[in-house]
Amino acid sequence: MSLRAARQQGEALADTLNLKSAPVDVGMVAKRLRLKLVYMDLGDDVSGLLVSKGDSTIIAVQETDHRNRQRFTIAHEIAHYCLRHQFEPGEHVHVDRGHLITPRNSKSSTGVDPKEIEANQFAASLLMPSRLLSRAIKEFKTDSLYDYHVVQLAEAFIVSEQAMTIRLSTLGYL
Repeated sequence: MSLRAARQQGEALADTLNLKSAPVDVGMVAKRLRLKLVYMDLGDDVSGLLVSKGDSTIIAVQETDHRNRQRFTIAHEIAHYCLRHQFEPGEHVHVDRGHLITPRNSKSSTGVDPKEIEANQFAASLLMPSRLLSRAIKEFKTDSLYDYHVVQLAEAFIVSEQAMTIRLSTLGYL
C-alpha cells in the first residue's frame, strides 16, 4: 500500500464518521469500530497493543503516557486494524513500542517498516483531517503559518507540535 492510500483511508474514516470539529474523539472512533480501549501499565517501552482474538479486538494504551501520545497511539492502533496489518485468523498481539516506529525486527528498527509508516500516516490523517485543518487555518486569515499558529493548531487538535508540523508539511502548508 502507498502512503497516499494510507492517508486517504484515514481521511475516509474521518468522513465516514462525519467528524465535524477538532479534536477528533478517538475513543468514539474506536467504539464505532467495536474496538475496546483499555488503559494500563504496559511497561517502560510499550505505548500500545492491539490484541485480537476471534471477533474481539482490544487496544491497550500505556496509562502513564502524555494525553497527546495516548491519542496518537489509539489512532495508530486503529490504523493497524483498519489497514488489516494484523493478521492472520486466530489470536494475535501487535505491540507498538514507545517510538513512532516499532522496533520489532531489523526492518522496523531502521524506521523503514512500511506497516508502521502507513499506520502513522493514517493516524495523522484521522487525528488531523485535512478538511478540519483547512478550516482552522482559514480562521487565521493569513497567507503564512508561523510557529504560534502551529502551537494553536496542536492545542486545538490535541496532538504534539511535532505531529502537527509533520502533518502541515505533508499537506503543503509549511
